[in-house]
Amino acid sequence: MKIISSGKVLNSPGFYKKKKLKERIQLALILIGVLVLVSSFVYLTRHERFMISEVEVLEKNAIDTDEIIEATKSVLSGNYLWLIPRSSAFVYPSSKIEAHLLASFPRLKSVKLELSDMKKLTVSVSEREPFALYCANALHPATASECYFLDEEGLIFAEAPSFSGVTYFVFATEDPIENPIGERFLPLDEFSYLLNFIENLTTLNIKPLALGFSGNEYSLFLPNGGQITLKKDDDFASVYSNLTAFLTDEAIKSQPNFLDKILYLDLRTKDKIRWKFQE
Repeated sequence: MKIISSGKVLNSPGFYKKKKLKERIQLALILIGVLVLVSSFVYLTRHERFMISEVEVLEKNAIDTDEIIEATKSVLSGNYLWLIPRSSAFVYPSSKIEAHLLASFPRLKSVKLELSDMKKLTVSVSEREPFALYCANALHPATASECYFLDEEGLIFAEAPSFSGVTYFVFATEDPIENPIGERFLPLDEFSYLLNFIENLTTLNIKPLALGFSGNEYSLFLPNGGQITLKKDDDFASVYSNLTAFLTDEAIKSQPNFLDKILYLDLRTKDKIRWKFQE
């Protein structure tokens, strides 16, 4: 004898009620579990034991130490979603603090944060080193109303004191950079390319004291008053090669102290160098 189920038991109202009740209980348990986890997390983040209460700058000689501490605390103030303190050791905004300090203090080159004992935040900073001067449209610090330090990446980061002599290489622009602190003399890749060219010139016994930037041209100023002019967009490797060939030509080598006597060397024309002696 075969027994064939009609399916009425599985599809009965009582079965569905039990199934729905079970699903609701499971959902309620999940929600309660989530609520407990969230509440526990919020409780821990707000617990005094896990709140950052002290900020210290590791380098005691760092400039603006008090200002760095205050700027750090300002980012730690307030809450996430009105509930979770930003000063909680579990969720404090480290990346935002680093970015804020670098933007607020251009003199800082890097910022590193370290948390100890869940309550003390140590800020370790490194400062930019003066590499050269930016003196707007003045080619010598003595004739400039004000000069600024820039680092090896071309970033202008601090006002420089007055100089009576030529202490640093000078970068100048025909049109002054407004509010220069925090700005770059040139984009990083362009500045590195230019700097490499200037450094290579020393192999030719050319040691400029300053560089002027006007329009689409660079002018290098030599110790004896001479000037070397080239286009900003030129291939500097080609310019260097042409200049090397020019200076090693017998007609030029036969003239003693050639570089000390020139008024200008004009490198703006491809494969051609124009020059003139001082009178």
